[in-house]
Amino acid sequence: MKTLPVATFNERAPAEQLRAQFLQAGLQSVIHDESRLERFWFLSEPLAAIHVEVPQSDLLRARQLMDEWESATELMRPALRCPECHSSNIEFPQITRKFLTPALCQMVMIALHVVPRQYYCLDCHHSWPKVMKPEPELDILGWPLNSRFWHPERFPKPPKRGEQQRSDVINE
Repeated sequence: MKTLPVATFNERAPAEQLRAQFLQAGLQSVIHDESRLERFWFLSEPLAAIHVEVPQSDLLRARQLMDEWESATELMRPALRCPECHSSNIEFPQITRKFLTPALCQMVMIALHVVPRQYYCLDCHHSWPKVMKPEPELDILGWPLNSRFWHPERFPKPPKRGEQQRSDVINE
């Protein structure tokens, strides 16, 4: 029986809760834990390592139930999703698990910090960092507002040395 992932978590406890909900609804589900593989083979903290999987024939019903539970409870809050397609079929780090040679090359590049460790969506092939960088505030032309070059009026000019000494003499 082929199983497909319906939810991905960083920790096992929320995955166990989702599996219990599926069992109450009459759906068989399996928890697939890749945390040992990630910790020892990929030399990485185990993120996106816990996958709740259901049989392929029950995939549509499982997604409908998860949509209902998401609006009614906070059961799905810790689930990880792709920011582009909202799929839960993701991996961390973005290393292939199918072939040995590319995996070894990618692990060396990640270990040398040539390539950063990122989440990877298996459905839309989008990758994103663990921590999203905040977007800078932009002006009407799309230039950053916190730039001294484009917006010098936002930054006060420091007083020159001679002007600072004169103001000190006047205050005394």
